[in-house]
Amino acid sequence: MTHQLTRDKLRLVSCAALSTVMLLAGCGMRPMPLADHIKRADADHATIEARYLPLDGDLTLGTAIARALKFNYDSQVAKLEINQQEKQLDLALMQMLPHLAADAGYTDRSNNNAAESIDEFSNQRSLDYSYSEMPSHGSGDISFSWNAMDAGISYFSARQQAFRALIAVERRRRAINDLVKAVTTNYWEAAAAQVMLPRLDPIIHDAETMLAASQDAGNAHLQSPLTLLDYQQNIIQILGEMRRIKDELVGAQIQLASLINVPQDEKLNLATHPQDVQPLGNLDIPTLERMGLVMRPELRMEVYQQKVDRQDVYKEILKMMPGIGAIGNGNFDSNALLYHHIWGQIGVRATVNLINMIQGPRAIAVAKGNVKLSEMRRLALSVAILAQINLSAQKYVTAVDFLKSSRQINDVSLQMEQLAVSASAAGAQSEANRVRHQMAALLGQLEYSRSLAHTHQALANLYASIGVDLVPANADIQDLKHLTAQVEHSIALWENGRLPDLTLPDNVKKPDAGNSTAPVAAPVQQAAPPATPVAQMDTAQPAATPG
Repeated sequence: MTHQLTRDKLRLVSCAALSTVMLLAGCGMRPMPLADHIKRADADHATIEARYLPLDGDLTLGTAIARALKFNYDSQVAKLEINQQEKQLDLALMQMLPHLAADAGYTDRSNNNAAESIDEFSNQRSLDYSYSEMPSHGSGDISFSWNAMDAGISYFSARQQAFRALIAVERRRRAINDLVKAVTTNYWEAAAAQVMLPRLDPIIHDAETMLAASQDAGNAHLQSPLTLLDYQQNIIQILGEMRRIKDELVGAQIQLASLINVPQDEKLNLATHPQDVQPLGNLDIPTLERMGLVMRPELRMEVYQQKVDRQDVYKEILKMMPGIGAIGNGNFDSNALLYHHIWGQIGVRATVNLINMIQGPRAIAVAKGNVKLSEMRRLALSVAILAQINLSAQKYVTAVDFLKSSRQINDVSLQMEQLAVSASAAGAQSEANRVRHQMAALLGQLEYSRSLAHTHQALANLYASIGVDLVPANADIQDLKHLTAQVEHSIALWENGRLPDLTLPDNVKKPDAGNSTAPVAAPVQQAAPPATPVAQMDTAQPAATPG
């Protein structure tokens, strides 16, 4: 009885231990998403902070763009995508090689593989039990196979991957253009903020004081209620406008810091203050349109995608053809009962997939439909790009005209401010009128600074709409000093309306074709600089480019 109780206890303990182990294993397999996200967020934040690179000296527009190209994560992702596509191309080229395989093995059985022999016709036993294989023996072979159809399909697949690598290059061009446009916009907004924010807060404080004093005067019934309410309404409207502009200016500084890979709270000292710009002359819209149809990365991506789709047509045609292949192998077997331990084989095979013969025409029709779809998509995109170019040109002209008006308003506001300050000092008008005129003058300066920023932004949008590269997609972004010099040189050409020359039919083939530039819009009261490259016509090519 005692032994029976002991065995029952042991069984109970074993069951409890097994249940505990299974429970712990189940808990270990259950995911903990919140904890994982907290750890990931802490690690990402630490990585981002560790990669911040402090600024040395003043920040120019060229330095800002160069830092964004070097450190911005979107630009790095586009670069890594190109590298990945090139590796995929190398892998696709390797798929064209014949198949070569080696095999080796060893077998051991406990007895002989003996069997009897039965006569086919008499159904009589003709031999005693015999065997021709040793119980233990090793074998090995090396085989070679090649199929013409598989090689052809691999060839067209490699061409497709080559075009995908070119698509990755164009995608990086688009990422660079978007990044340049974003940095340019936020840089000039931040430049306006650097000038205006120190003056903005004191004026806002004075306006709030004036508004409080006016409300106190209304409560004491010292002036006409309608006059006070009209005065308060003007002050409140001006305060709201200044606060809105302040929010935009501060936001531009935060965005710029994020783009150039510096901490959000780091104080930026911009070397280039907003200065008046020389408007470009008459814009040659037909030339800009032709430039956009040649240079825009989105159109080039569609062209390459159409080539990718066209390879599918060739692949479907190949699948309908007989597959002719050659095989060969060399064999070795250590079986002592064999007369030949080493032998070779060679053969030729031809196979036809009858199902492909049936569905082949439909598959070819689908592939041709994709090619036609790519062509129509490219034409639709071309129409949209032409509209973007014309809209960008119109917005640039409008921005220049609005800049002239803002400059005139700013000049008048400054003169009124000076007169108000002089009158207030002489006691000819109240302090409230002085502050009100100072607020109006500040708003005029803010509007003028923002108009300058919008003019630079409109110029950047114009160049982005025609797909001109500030730097080529294959530019070396590791050397920050050299990259900055290249960017600043290209910016100077941009501001003078210098664009690549597309008049030569063989400018893409010539090594120095990208160095030809032509003024699309002649600058006003400014000499044209020497012809130097704004953007290379040839973007970075992958390791192997299809013919």
